Amino acid sequence: MASPLRNPLSGLVWAAMAVIYLPLLPASGMLLAPAFSPGNWATLFADPQLPQALAATLVSTLIATLGSLFIALTLLALLWPGEGWQRLSTRLPWLLAVPHVAFATSALLLFAEGGQFYRICTVCSPQLDRYGIGLGLTLAVKESAFVLWAIYAALPEKRLAQQKIVLHTFSYGRMQALYWLVLPAIAPALGAVMLAVLAWSLSVVDVAIVLGPGNPPTLAVLAWQWLTQGDAQQQTKGTLLCLVLLLLLAALAAVGYGFWTAWRRAQPDPSGVRRASHSALPARVLGGLLPLCGVLCALVLLMLFTYSKLWVVVVLRAMWMTVKKIVSKTDYTWYKTERSAD
Repeated sequence: MASPLRNPLSGLVWAAMAVIYLPLLPASGMLLAPAFSPGNWATLFADPQLPQALAATLVSTLIATLGSLFIALTLLALLWPGEGWQRLSTRLPWLLAVPHVAFATSALLLFAEGGQFYRICTVCSPQLDRYGIGLGLTLAVKESAFVLWAIYAALPEKRLAQQKIVLHTFSYGRMQALYWLVLPAIAPALGAVMLAVLAWSLSVVDVAIVLGPGNPPTLAVLAWQWLTQGDAQQQTKGTLLCLVLLLLLAALAAVGYGFWTAWRRAQPDPSGVRRASHSALPARVLGGLLPLCGVLCALVLLMLFTYSKLWVVVVLRAMWMTVKKIVSKTDYTWYKTERSAD
């Protein structure tokens, strides 16, 4: 029965995606229209808020993305497989159901000046957060629940649990099992999840308004402020800033994909088949380098003779032996020494 229903359900999913994404096509044209004017870009880059907003956006985004991945993988290494992982997986919907603004407001009431944390720790004093470190940490904790949920959905527990028992038999630890066993199994699905976390952390507005930084804010909040103003020039700057956010997303995703590709190449093949190494030079190249080494040695000896005046001694010695041979009429005979067999 599942086979006849597969095509209608697939068509329904594609129709729902078309309803969601088709209105974005005219919006894309409106987004790209101001980008062809160099004057608009000059106006955007002349804004004094842009450098600090860019720094706060990059710092908060990297802390949120890498922090959520670190928290999720740490909990996975400590709790899986076992009862703790099962209890955590049953509570993940509760963590996901908490709204972002409510979670951000709770963090603000806890760590803001005069909050509960500073009432307990009277020695501590709040610091000015210009780079959005608090925003990044809050997003890392909140988004780690989403990463854990995706890992729980993509993790083949029965097969990997048996293989992990074998690894523990050979005295491998939890972190080694995570590195050699779990990550290669969930890496394709985890890449798409981390791209979603990166896009959300880069473009979040509501949590950034609650937690700051305030003046200047992050790029997403700055674009939102400019787009909601009545001035056409400010709206153009907000539109271009949205394009900058898209370029930042593409650049950070490319860097992450490069790191993932390098890590994947460093992993051994689970099938046991060894791949050909591309680091060693081919034999023909090495064979061609051998004559060049002889030429290089000859050039080095020639330079030594030139700078140390030894060539004069060599020439005079050769001339003296030649004259002596002619005058004395003696021939030099070379004898081959034979080794006696023991």
